[in-house]
Amino acid sequence: MTAEATTPVTLTRTHRVFIGVVVAGALVIAAIGFAGSYSAVRALAEQKGFGSFSYVFPIGIDAGIVVLLALDLLLTWIRIPFPLLRQTAWLLTAATIAFNGAAAWPDPLGVG
Repeated sequence: MTAEATTPVTLTRTHRVFIGVVVAGALVIAAIGFAGSYSAVRALAEQKGFGSFSYVFPIGIDAGIVVLLALDLLLTWIRIPFPLLRQTAWLLTAATIAFNGAAAWPDPLGVG
């Protein structure tokens, strides 16, 4: 390994601005996706008879994904990996996708 490979990268003002723009854009995209997903999954949960629980059901799924992935990263960082956390987060992600598709059924564009 050369000394070049271990030299830390110095971020310029332009880099920081670009990082800020990317993070802001990612947050906007995430917020739009969450709002659309929340609306669709809540409507599906109401239709399936979840009652007042339908308002927190989509939040529980998305919060579960975030918490499981964050815990997976934390445990991996401190060298105590537990792969089942990541796989469970993936399962919740697949469930969210399936719920969103089911909410739009039978409209092919909505399901897609």
